[in-house]
Amino acid sequence: MTFAERQVLRKQATIELNLGNSGEYEKLMHKAREARPDYKVPSQAVWGSDNAKVIERRKMVKKLLEAGYDNKEIIAKCGTTDTTIRKDIQVLKEIGTIKDKQETS
Repeated sequence: MTFAERQVLRKQATIELNLGNSGEYEKLMHKAREARPDYKVPSQAVWGSDNAKVIERRKMVKKLLEAGYDNKEIIAKCGTTDTTIRKDIQVLKEIGTIKDKQETS
């Protein structure tokens, strides 16, 4: 999509917002942003959070899971509670950042 096409989408989005259609505005702006060649996927989509500490912890959890560590070893390495690690693993599986063991076998 060219720059001019993205500009048209942005103008249409602004018109929709002025008409009070915030849902349509969001959809059009999202479409215009993703059409950019240098657009980076937000951290929220990959790691389930925008918080830097949470992202770092989830990166470590992913790395340790891929290395074959079990939950108790991951808890000891990360220095957090078992509930936090379980929640991180659950979120990473839901997002698709890590695969469930049953899916890979």
